[in-house]
Amino acid sequence: MNNIYKYIILGNGNAALHAAEGIREMDKENRILMISDEDVPAYSRPMLTKTPLRSYSLERTIIHDADWYEAMGIDLMLDTKVTGIDNSSRIVETSKGSYFYTKCIYALGAGNFVPPIKGADMPEVRTIRTYKDIYDIKRFCVEGQKAVIIGGGVIGLEAGFELARYGIDVTVLEVLPMLMPRLLDEESARTLEKSIDSFKIYTGVSVEEIGGNGKVEYVKLADGRKFEANFVVVSAGVRANTALAQAAGIKCGRAVMINEKCETWSKDIYACGDCAEFENVNYALWSQAKAQGKVAGINAAGGKATVEAFDHSMIINSPEISMFACGDVGKNPELTYTTEIDDNSQPAIFGVNEKYLKSYEKRFYVDGKLVGAVIVGNLARMQELKEKIIGIKPAEV
Repeated sequence: MNNIYKYIILGNGNAALHAAEGIREMDKENRILMISDEDVPAYSRPMLTKTPLRSYSLERTIIHDADWYEAMGIDLMLDTKVTGIDNSSRIVETSKGSYFYTKCIYALGAGNFVPPIKGADMPEVRTIRTYKDIYDIKRFCVEGQKAVIIGGGVIGLEAGFELARYGIDVTVLEVLPMLMPRLLDEESARTLEKSIDSFKIYTGVSVEEIGGNGKVEYVKLADGRKFEANFVVVSAGVRANTALAQAAGIKCGRAVMINEKCETWSKDIYACGDCAEFENVNYALWSQAKAQGKVAGINAAGGKATVEAFDHSMIINSPEISMFACGDVGKNPELTYTTEIDDNSQPAIFGVNEKYLKSYEKRFYVDGKLVGAVIVGNLARMQELKEKIIGIKPAEV
């Protein structure tokens, strides 16, 4: 491995992989250096909570084997920390040396946010971001039978469903007054909450302490209530990894700021995925990473690509409940919405499995145009609604 590259990609997640593919569409010759602080090649992070906990295996979720990296002309450097970027000298500093680039793609993703809760540093407290987190949680399930999940977002609920399937007594605590307020309106959030029987949910709470005598034994709220716990999963959102970008003088907001070409405001540095924001929006979605990564790679190699519509819908599929949300569900105070509701949550129809008959669907319109929708229950109409709201066909998703 040399230390001079035309392309250096910082990160080895979904955005980084698609950036490499974008480069190869334009440039078949120049080798790519890809740097990751993890000790394994890229794997599917969505599968951390969408794979049955009992059978989760890292090997099954690895996206590409070593042969793919070699065929793509990628020098993959694992277990390596990026320590600095000097764009004036075009140098990336790492824990294993310095590397020179012509074009750099910043795809360092995001890290899980852990609120400043007393006891959050105890060994039985985990977030869900890496395969090691899942292996630790599997071990906790063997050693204890009670879990508290702090955060009622997608990851928190998916973890709750899976832990409950594993026989764990689960409690979900959400600081906001309703579940997933960014994705749902209040009525849909309450419908979702009432549809869940696998675990208890408490909204509008303030977590004061994770406590115990040398190990996690309880989670205490500010109002004095306590919930027994052998381990805690914190699912309080993510924060873009911008520290290196900021230190290098790359323009950042909540994430690294990019234009429609995935260019940053620093010459020859591109950004994509969970660490990037376009027009002040960062969905931190797998689909966003794919779309932006491909554009960043194409443009770094001299192409002219722009980010087009991508699938930003949210889906939860569990043995108990399915849910879909997409688009604007009445969140813009400057707009006037009309809504339609089809409530078949108590169908008078016989079925072998009644949960597949039940469905609550709410649609949001602005000036007669469908702009958002929520389904709790049967997701048969999900694709039709997604096409109308986002404007992409299944082959494009």
